[in-house]
Amino acid sequence: MKFNERKLISDFTGLPIADDPYKNRPPAIMQEIVEKVWGTWKIGTELSPEQIISENWARLVGIQFANKCAPEKLDPTRGVLIIKTSGATVKQELTFKKKSILKKIAQLDPSWEIKDVRIH
Repeated sequence: MKFNERKLISDFTGLPIADDPYKNRPPAIMQEIVEKVWGTWKIGTELSPEQIISENWARLVGIQFANKCAPEKLDPTRGVLIIKTSGATVKQELTFKKKSILKKIAQLDPSWEIKDVRIH
């Protein structure tokens, strides 16, 4: 409870201001906080679809395009992978490979249900 709230209650009840309950508490150990957050948020325990796609990028689009484009965003609710390209030529070539890319993504994990690839 903040000081202003304790003061308001003190003024209302006519009792002395209550001590701050957090004043004498020892500080938390940073390592314990980090471990608790990592455990709660499951950080580092499993790979996300974005990580798996990034790790297999050269296999998905081909070695000749791997350095000329990159996955920008994965929208799992709409089932869309957005790819950012370095230019119009790469964009056109990847458009021709769209079905192949979708097929290879489905082989990585069919449960993702990625239905479309948008190339920018």
